[in-house]
Amino acid sequence: MPKRIEELTVADLEGNRWCVYHNDEEGYDSFEFVIPDTHPDVTEHAIEIELANFIFSDGEVFKGLFDGSESFSVFHNGNWHSFWYGTSKPNKNTVSEFKEFLNINQLALPVLAKAAWSGASRTYNGLQYVDDTGAIRELVI
Repeated sequence: MPKRIEELTVADLEGNRWCVYHNDEEGYDSFEFVIPDTHPDVTEHAIEIELANFIFSDGEVFKGLFDGSESFSVFHNGNWHSFWYGTSKPNKNTVSEFKEFLNINQLALPVLAKAAWSGASRTYNGLQYVDDTGAIRELVI
């Protein structure tokens, strides 16, 4: 059975490999749904949503996901915290919430985010987004 992307958990990502799923006949949109590698329609040609490890500069390790494109999101206490905001500059409230997450958990940036299967990785010093000129910017925290 397909699962909504926002319902994926770290346990799901540890238990199976997942890929985006599109099926017009059944109403599944690839921006919203994923299927595990045990699903009969799974294909290696789809974008994989995969387990990621986040190694903070103070040695702490958290788990999360990589969306197969640009976005790494760390998972903690039932919440996803994204490092990538696409074409939207993170607002002050988002930055404050992210700082609070770091402070409560005594985490220090930079963090190395690494996807478990593809090996894709990024180093973050804060929250990233694309500005009006198409350049990637980072709000350093």
